[in-house]
Amino acid sequence: MKGKQLFDHYQSVAQINGFGSEEFQYGNLLYQALKIEGEDKIFQLLEVAEETGKRIALVYPESIHSYPEPDKVVLV
Repeated sequence: MKGKQLFDHYQSVAQINGFGSEEFQYGNLLYQALKIEGEDKIFQLLEVAEETGKRIALVYPESIHSYPEPDKVVLV
């Protein structure tokens, strides 16, 4: 599948499984990743993740703030 198709698939599965499910959490993570890196990068990373059996993850900066926002997207 192409990156956009993968993204849409994960969003659909998140809605089907509902709030609190692992799929819902991953769907939200992908949406956050999209906001951080943009469509092109996330769709490309989704294709690589699919091919390599990895998942997308968010990286949070080391910060003195209580609730830092993620600032990077990586494959794990």
